Amino acid sequence: MRRRALLPSALLFILLSTTAVLADPPPGYYATVDAGSEAMLRATLHDVIDGHTKIPYTASSTDTWDVLEQADQDPLNTSRILDVYRNRSFPKYGGGNNSYNREHTWPNSYGFPDDGWSNLPYSDCHHLFLCDISYNGARGSRVFADCASGCTAYPTDTHDGVSGVNYTRNDSPQGVWETWQDRRGDVARAMFYMDVRYEGDSGSEPDLILTDDLALIMSSQTGDNEPVGYMGYVSILLEWHAQDPVDEKERLRNDVVYQYQGNRNPFIDHPEWVDLLFGDGLTDAPDLAIPAAAARIASVHPNPFNPRTEVVFTLPRAGSARVAVYGLDGRRVATLWEGDRPAGEHRVTWNGRGLASGAYVVRLQSGATVSTQKVLLLQ
Repeated sequence: MRRRALLPSALLFILLSTTAVLADPPPGYYATVDAGSEAMLRATLHDVIDGHTKIPYTASSTDTWDVLEQADQDPLNTSRILDVYRNRSFPKYGGGNNSYNREHTWPNSYGFPDDGWSNLPYSDCHHLFLCDISYNGARGSRVFADCASGCTAYPTDTHDGVSGVNYTRNDSPQGVWETWQDRRGDVARAMFYMDVRYEGDSGSEPDLILTDDLALIMSSQTGDNEPVGYMGYVSILLEWHAQDPVDEKERLRNDVVYQYQGNRNPFIDHPEWVDLLFGDGLTDAPDLAIPAAAARIASVHPNPFNPRTEVVFTLPRAGSARVAVYGLDGRRVATLWEGDRPAGEHRVTWNGRGLASGAYVVRLQSGATVSTQKVLLLQ
């Protein structure tokens, strides 16, 4: 069993003393955020939390085990941790123990299964939680959703007078996992963080997108790191966020991860931003396909083209939209539009002059909906 690496005493003192008093972000942390529109809020918020320090997933030095055993510390006993799904208090055993492991709330199989120096979401502690091993196995890579019937119950322990029940169901092809009441907001806000933090900027990071489209979610489960990864269901996560507001335990967790990674989960500090970014245009229940009334790319013409083509897209309601072009390697080569638009049909032109001949993907994102179309540039 790998024991936890010991931190220098000075650093340990700073972390413990700081997390005891921090409840708000440092002054000025969000000073550059512009909430004037959905598009500006997303862009400026991404800039604030982007580029964090990568914590090694497993290492002889400080790694995710060390961070999580502080972040998920039992509020009633500093020598123990409190896991996310079973609500069980365990002694701090360190890495590789037989009681708890690390839960990727955004399953790494959806876009980033291979760890490496450039794969930051794999070890991002804002979405990693310590979890009872058996309950982590039961969750697997199931999507987050309410389980109404045919469910298997996974009850929690009672801790500090609080308890509940997780539920799971083995739907085809992936199944669902309903997180118990006291932690469903925690996992929802972790998912919102992942969506905004990872936009595919560097070319080596994925663009992570929350959606209600199960087909899209499954499309990113290829066994390889993908340029785009999907997770859901976003409409359910929005409900969970409202049902389970931010509490002190979650705030202190945010502080601990910030001390190591250098970035924060903004939806813990500013939960009101969730509705601004994810609260419009969501479906009422999980669906297996993009609704007919959803935002979509109507046409790209001509296709094949040289050097210009026109992209026609429709929005069922006023809101923000981003139309961008990606190479098949996942690198964004052009942004054709980003901002607010009224409902209706819209047109943008892409000039591919200077780019190599080949296939590209035009991608529209509006709210939780994503629509793509492959195009062929012939120089």
